[in-house]
Amino acid sequence: MDATREFQTTTVRLPKKVYEQARAAVKESKAASSINDFLVEAVEERLRQLREKEIDDAFAAMAQDPDYQRDAVELARSFEKSDWEAHQILEPSAEIHEHARRKAHSAKTKTR
Repeated sequence: MDATREFQTTTVRLPKKVYEQARAAVKESKAASSINDFLVEAVEERLRQLREKEIDDAFAAMAQDPDYQRDAVELARSFEKSDWEAHQILEPSAEIHEHARRKAHSAKTKTR
């Protein structure tokens, strides 16, 4: 655990079976350096999951929002020309790399 963090002491009541399993995980598998660290890490992980779900829910709402959908299509259309130009620039480069890869592969095959 990071010693520079500020801590708040609290009391937590756990079902005995959960406590015993957590204690065994710490002792046997070194899942954390202490039961306290194990619980802190578990709470932090759950909080991360909740934040991720909030973000996912916001994106799901965007998928159902007609105004957002219209704006997204307009934005994509506004980049069509520059996307095509980038594709044209990168396409020959990809062909050159593929040709070089094939040439190197055939050279390896001939030496075997």
